[in-house]
Amino acid sequence: MRRTVFVLLALLGGLVLIEAGFSLAWPIAHDEAPLFYEALLMHTQGRLPYRDLFDFQMPGTYAAFYSLGLLSDFDPLRIRILDLMLLAALLALTFLWMRGFGWQPAVAAATLFGLKYLEGGPSMALQREFLLLIPLALGLWLYMRDESLFSHRLLIGACFGLAALLKPHAAIGLLPVLILPARGSNMSREGPAATAAIRTLAILGGFLIPVATVFVWMWATGMLAPFLEIALNYWPLYSQINGQLVVTTGAARWGLILDQVWRLGGNAVWLLPAVVGAYVTRNEARQGQSAHRNVLLLIWLAASYALYPAFSGQFFQYHYLPFMYFGIALSSLCLGGLRDLKRRAGALALLLAAILVSVRIPAVMFAQLEGKSLIEGRAEQIAAYLANHLEQGDTVQPLDWTGGALQAMLATRAHLATSFVFDFYFYHHVSDPYIQGLRARFMEELRSEPPTYVVEVTMMDKPWVAGPDTSREFPELRQFLAERYTVAVTRGDYLIYRRK
Repeated sequence: MRRTVFVLLALLGGLVLIEAGFSLAWPIAHDEAPLFYEALLMHTQGRLPYRDLFDFQMPGTYAAFYSLGLLSDFDPLRIRILDLMLLAALLALTFLWMRGFGWQPAVAAATLFGLKYLEGGPSMALQREFLLLIPLALGLWLYMRDESLFSHRLLIGACFGLAALLKPHAAIGLLPVLILPARGSNMSREGPAATAAIRTLAILGGFLIPVATVFVWMWATGMLAPFLEIALNYWPLYSQINGQLVVTTGAARWGLILDQVWRLGGNAVWLLPAVVGAYVTRNEARQGQSAHRNVLLLIWLAASYALYPAFSGQFFQYHYLPFMYFGIALSSLCLGGLRDLKRRAGALALLLAAILVSVRIPAVMFAQLEGKSLIEGRAEQIAAYLANHLEQGDTVQPLDWTGGALQAMLATRAHLATSFVFDFYFYHHVSDPYIQGLRARFMEELRSEPPTYVVEVTMMDKPWVAGPDTSREFPELRQFLAERYTVAVTRGDYLIYRRK
């Protein structure tokens, strides 16, 4: 049995290394393009989010991508290397906090999550849900060391605070962490109740330290007021857009959430081995009270992050990364210390079945093996045009989101003409006064300093928002382009306008 487990883990580890090697050739894609481009503008033009760039991400996102951009000099290969370094750090932390359950579950949890992350290909790379798992894993490792120092608890809270600066609802995992420490065996002379209160205050205080620090910095740099304006006015509108980019409100929205939340994004295959793994460790493993408490924490974390996508109501696959992380960790406990050989074989078979059903080779790898180019043709063509035509002082305005224009502008280090990096804001909730105000602000900036070039992606993969109170019409913009620009490049999926 040990030899079988060893061979399985060796094969999984080898597959992780092979996929990691292929990932070095993956291009910047999906959400990476706008976020790295905004980081480039922060670095080269001194623009700050909210104040100089209109976007609705959390400040931790900009800090993360700005740091990654500086470290990589915005080079795709270096970005991929940093991506793998972050993945290696996460997997190492996973092994460390899982080590208390045995080395076999620890290795299995790390390698299986590595495979699921790489399975998503370029569009999964450096998603916020992946980045926030790193501080969560660090906090979990600190928690499972079972120390009762005040500073130790502060650090645990700070880890969750850092995660919340990337996505606010990442803090949902803090609830079981606050509740379960009271079950620990380390009680001070003040008694269980006093100890629980002190631990809770320490964790909450640690949570607030990074959050408060960032918000004070935002206030000092003039970012806080526009951030709050966006949070109060735009977030409620954006939250009505579902995963199919359709505006849903009221009962229809709640119906969608209730319909999707139990599906777990197609990751329910991990539930059965997770239940078995938890049972194995809590009831049959020769471990103490702290191990039982730690398993209970993993159960609650998996349950909490199963609800995580419901907060946005969009249910993209990367929103399930935190649930997959803890679900895979629980499932890996199937390799724990069962004394009965038949039961251990059954648990191993169940985990192996989940692996065979769920784990897939990244689709992009097949294109690589066939020698196909991974760079989107549209982005490559736009980048080539800009590289050949941009001169000193020229500016570019993209009318796009994730359709390739921003990849091209990042590759050519093009200067943005306005404070709007993409234009999808203008086409949903079009009758809302706030969106009307954004349209007016955009047109004012265009007229004030007309860009040298305007790049418009016209295909569906731009993408477009549909549903009630959405539109693809922007008459003021069309009139502005007709009066001041000529069409320099016409393709079936994009246009490039040049100022007359």
